[in-house]
Amino acid sequence: MLLKSDCFVCLYTQSLRATKVLGCEEECKKKVVKKTAALLSSLNEKQTPPEAASLLYPLISNITGVQDLYEKEKERSIKKAQEVLKVVKEELEGALDKLDLAIRLSVAGNVIDFATEVTFSLEEEVKKIFNVKFAIDQKPQLIQQLAKSDEIVVLGDNVGEHLFDKLMIETFKEQFPHLKVYYFVRGKPVINDVTLKEALEAKMNEVCEVVDSGVDTPGFVYSRATKYAKELFDKAPLIISKGMGNFECLESRKDERIFYLFKVKCSVVAQRVGLDVGSLICGKNL
Repeated sequence: MLLKSDCFVCLYTQSLRATKVLGCEEECKKKVVKKTAALLSSLNEKQTPPEAASLLYPLISNITGVQDLYEKEKERSIKKAQEVLKVVKEELEGALDKLDLAIRLSVAGNVIDFATEVTFSLEEEVKKIFNVKFAIDQKPQLIQQLAKSDEIVVLGDNVGEHLFDKLMIETFKEQFPHLKVYYFVRGKPVINDVTLKEALEAKMNEVCEVVDSGVDTPGFVYSRATKYAKELFDKAPLIISKGMGNFECLESRKDERIFYLFKVKCSVVAQRVGLDVGSLICGKNL
């Protein structure tokens, strides 16, 4: 999905939001937004929003001197996710359809996002997720594919959300012990995307193989991935893509193997999939 006019506004807003999160002084804020404006005016429009973001965030880091801009926010997201998970784990244990609920919870975790025009409450999303109807619901087809696959790739998205992904993977492994799972993380900190650091702190390596994709954008750009990540991606019979950033980078591939799991959190993606902001999606060939 290539840049739209609204994406430029969103990127500009993201730059200002980052300075506020960091508590920057006014002069620093002005410098960031001016540099952002110059960058936006020079962008190649034939690229995805995550590719554009991969240029924006290093620019902000260079000006502020902070490499992991959302480090403290990510720590808060982890604590909040841990608190919510204490409750939902009990619900999952007693669920009649554990696989369906585990997938639902993983999508609920997708609301933890610092780069979107609309924000949602994690607690409220989890409360609703047990019964809410998905706008596109191919969970049964995904579960059928899981049963037939010997290995899958899960493309991670955001910090905090990755704890819900871990719960989903644990449930997959419980139901399908033969299944080998590869969990892809970003190659470096970008916005609040999950990296090897957070994945290992969460001990995700105990339930799957965590793979540093090498990708430096808030979405899986295949050309930027490591050789190993490309090999795993190419051979996987099933790929679960979490979040809008991964969708924006992969939807044009029309890959039958990819199931997209995310909540629609911006008008551009909403228009692309023909749904309202706030819609929940589990589906492929969108």
